[in-house]
Amino acid sequence: MKLSELSRSEKRLVGIVAVLVTVLLNVVVFQFFAKTRLQLNTQLAQKTTLVGSLRELEATAPLWEQRAQWLQKVQPKLGSEQTEGNALLTFLKESASKHGLTLAKQQLASAKTDGGITAVPVQFEFKGPWRGVCAFFAELQAPDRFLVIQQSRMRVDPSDATQMLCDCTVAKWFAAR
Repeated sequence: MKLSELSRSEKRLVGIVAVLVTVLLNVVVFQFFAKTRLQLNTQLAQKTTLVGSLRELEATAPLWEQRAQWLQKVQPKLGSEQTEGNALLTFLKESASKHGLTLAKQQLASAKTDGGITAVPVQFEFKGPWRGVCAFFAELQAPDRFLVIQQSRMRVDPSDATQMLCDCTVAKWFAAR
């Protein structure tokens, strides 16, 4: 069938269908390119962030190397888990009494090795004034002590609103054997 054999209304319908097909095809192609451009922009943003992070890491590499050397030099090595646990418990008792806290329900937990460290935890409960609790926690956070507060749950003592009750787990981190 030739286009010249079609009537005027048929030619008009063919033209309308051709225009609609062309517009629809352009919309599909445009959506494809818009979606692809959005994905490429997202990837570019991610790569730019990654490059920035890697450059920052490269710039701070000497600092991290110094910290790793300091850690190898200063972090204690684990001798006996029982001895280290008892020493930690003794330190915690002394520190708590210095800040007006009373310890109760002390228990040595089993040591856990994770990656490059071995943690020797002590679980205990204590009671004391709010200022004493804050001072106690502040004393634990010295950088060369390698003490980590793994868990702490504090609440006001129901029998004395001026006192805090705290269930706590503190671990000392040792270099892996």
